Amino acid sequence: MRPCLRLFTVLLAVLIMATGCANRDNQRRPAEEQPKVGFSVADERRDGNQTIKKVVEERSKRDGVRLTWMDAQGDPLKQERDVDKMIEQKMDAVVLQFADPQMGSGLARRLAMNRIKVVALETLPSDAPVDGFIASNHTMAGELSGRYILENAHPGSQGRVLVLSGDPNDPMAQAIVDSLRETLKGTGWSPEVANHPRSDPALAGTTVETALAEGVPDAVLATDSRMIVAAVEGLRPRGLLQRVLTVGVGADRTAAEALVMGEHDAEIDVAPEMLGQFAYEAAVGLAREGRWQYDSQTRNGTSTIPTRITPVRLIQANNAFLLEERYGDLTRMAQQQQGQQGGGGGQGKQQQGGEGGGEQGGGGQSGQQGQQQQQQSMTKLTVTTQDGKTVEIDIPGEVQSIETEQMGGQQDQQGGQGGGGGQGGQGGGSGGGQGGGQGSQ
Repeated sequence: MRPCLRLFTVLLAVLIMATGCANRDNQRRPAEEQPKVGFSVADERRDGNQTIKKVVEERSKRDGVRLTWMDAQGDPLKQERDVDKMIEQKMDAVVLQFADPQMGSGLARRLAMNRIKVVALETLPSDAPVDGFIASNHTMAGELSGRYILENAHPGSQGRVLVLSGDPNDPMAQAIVDSLRETLKGTGWSPEVANHPRSDPALAGTTVETALAEGVPDAVLATDSRMIVAAVEGLRPRGLLQRVLTVGVGADRTAAEALVMGEHDAEIDVAPEMLGQFAYEAAVGLAREGRWQYDSQTRNGTSTIPTRITPVRLIQANNAFLLEERYGDLTRMAQQQQGQQGGGGGQGKQQQGGEGGGEQGGGGQSGQQGQQQQQQSMTKLTVTTQDGKTVEIDIPGEVQSIETEQMGGQQDQQGGQGGGGGQGGQGGGSGGGQGGGQGSQ
């Protein structure tokens, strides 16, 4: 029995040692087999790309994926150098958001020739040899923008809409514009499209200046939030924020703040969180197994590309809280800004319901869904008496003249009647208190 016991003990010890070695091998193997995934974005300064980066970094840490993140900083030549670095690092898969769509096909081809899987993000260059395409619903973005303009146009609109489109070689911008044209077809609205290389906000601002010199458009639409912010900045000093509808695509932070402050009408949110999740999952799936879960296909030249499209949604001031998980408390910021501007009266867009800010008659039209009457601009009148007392009165509209008449030792304002003054004060308070929570719809 003793020899058997000894033999059993020896075998048990050998088994334990072998199991321990196997466990150590298993612990090392995942680290050795971690896929190497690269992301090359056009410009990390864009709020959407910052959101994508956050999502991707969190997922890669949790999943044990070796992530390389590169920012082209808006420079196509830098992106070309970044791609060369990823080839040197022998990435398994790379997600590309092209700084210059015209160079996109060449970059994708270079990666593919080095047996690196390629996922195109938001833009699919013509004939690019990619293994996947992740994009927001560009067609729906254009349709929602067009429907918003039709449903919220001010009475007397002439149907002139200035469209600030992106790069002329960018299929994403072109798809949005094409969908907008289709939505406005036969309605009397005529889009005036201006292209801007790399969606440059400075160039967009110049376009707005030129357009205003020829006449005030009824609406301005931009395929990039940064360009619509440039348009708002051009309309503000001219007092045209209430007169001109503004719609952007992207829902960047600055555009979202303008919504809540009442200076901007609507944004199309492209859900960068979902774009980041789907792009990451596609790249990791291709790196590990050579395939990924897609839900549609996109024809591109002589090929069909596995595709996944993310939904978009219309954001206005009254539902801008949906963006607060991404950006923080937008409402509090807007209220602080409006407090500094004297209650938000004068320039900001208030409740947009088919009525221009400067028009006083017929302000009760609210037939469109979710619309409310836009409030008038206000004038604050400050009166100082001989004994040093100061009285402030908010008056609707602009003051042309003021007359005073001595009555029983007291001065009475004739230019703005008591009832009108009280109404104006109430309107100013409403503009300051509601502008952040509701705004244009």
